Amino acid sequence: MERRVFPIVHCTDLLATRRFYVEVFGAQQVYGFPPDGDPVYVSLAVGDGQVALGVGTTPAMYGETPLPATGHAVDVCLYVADLDAAVAAAERLGAPVPVRPVETPWGERVAYLRDPEGTMLLVIQAEEEGDGAA
Repeated sequence: MERRVFPIVHCTDLLATRRFYVEVFGAQQVYGFPPDGDPVYVSLAVGDGQVALGVGTTPAMYGETPLPATGHAVDVCLYVADLDAAVAAAERLGAPVPVRPVETPWGERVAYLRDPEGTMLLVIQAEEEGDGAA
């Protein structure tokens, strides 16, 4: 039995948002629907996790149109090998960086970015292997 949780980011411009995740986080598309033509849904592998992107401009199965983020209710958290490189890539794509890389009182180095749909991303510098990380 497969058990996992992943966010679906609703998009007005799925292709631009996919490009952002590929260029900033090294995401790889593992699924796309439909198989031919412009996608309306994609799953992206980001490290050991996944994030999905879906066109959010038409009614979903439950009858409501998901609205792309206009503020946020959820922060998507991503660990990266090089926080400075991720922030620089986001800035090259014109993404807002509400919080530049900073050391936290709990010992992590973090930054906050927004993807092209306005989703708030908490980006954390991954600890190197063998440095006592749990």
